[in-house]
Amino acid sequence: MFFKKKNNNYFFDSFTELTKFAVEEINVLSEGLANFDKSNLLDLKNRVHQIEHSADKKKKEIEEKLAKEFMTPIDREDIFVLLDKIDDLSDSIDEISYKLYIRNYKELPYKINLFIDKSKEAILALYDVFANFASINKKEIIEPKIDKVLQLEEAVDKLYESYVHKLYLDLKDYESIRLGERVYSYFEYVTDKCRDVCKTVLIIMYKNL
Repeated sequence: MFFKKKNNNYFFDSFTELTKFAVEEINVLSEGLANFDKSNLLDLKNRVHQIEHSADKKKKEIEEKLAKEFMTPIDREDIFVLLDKIDDLSDSIDEISYKLYIRNYKELPYKINLFIDKSKEAILALYDVFANFASINKKEIIEPKIDKVLQLEEAVDKLYESYVHKLYLDLKDYESIRLGERVYSYFEYVTDKCRDVCKTVLIIMYKNL
C-alpha cells in the first residue's frame, strides 16, 4: 500500500501527543502527592482533570480527521482502537485524583511513592514506544520498547502483592487496610492500562511486518 507522508506523520504524531497528556497527568499527580495534604485534593483533582479534558478534545479532533481520510498509514480500525486504549490510560490517571478527593483520603499508604514512580516510568516508556511508532514494521526497534513497559507493569504487580500483604500483616484496622489496598490498586490499574496499549501496538506491529 502507498500512503501520503503527511498522513503518516499526522497519525503517528497524534499517538505521541495523546500519550504526552498521560505523562503530564502523572507528573501533576506525582507532584501533588509528594507532600500529601488532604486540603489540596480538590485542587489536585481539578488540575489533573483539566489535562484529561484536553486529551479528550484532542482525541475527538484526531477521530474527526480520521473519518475524513481516504488513506491511513495503518488500518483505520487499528487507529480507532489505539486511540481508545490511550484514552483509557488517561482516564485511569484522572480517576486516581478523583477518588482520592471524593473518598476524602486523610493519608496515603506506606511506600506509595514506589507505585507512583513505577507508574511514571511505565508511562514514559510507553511514550517512547510511540516516539518510535513510525518504525511499527521493524520488530527489532518496537518490541524491546514494548518489553520495557511490560516489565514495569509486572514490577508493579509484584509491588501490589507485596505491599497489600504487608497491610494485612501490620494493620489491625480493616478500614485502613481497605483504603490502603485501594490506593495501591489505583496505580496498579494505571500500569495495566499501559500494558493494554502495548498489546494493541503488538497486534498492529505483527499485522504490518
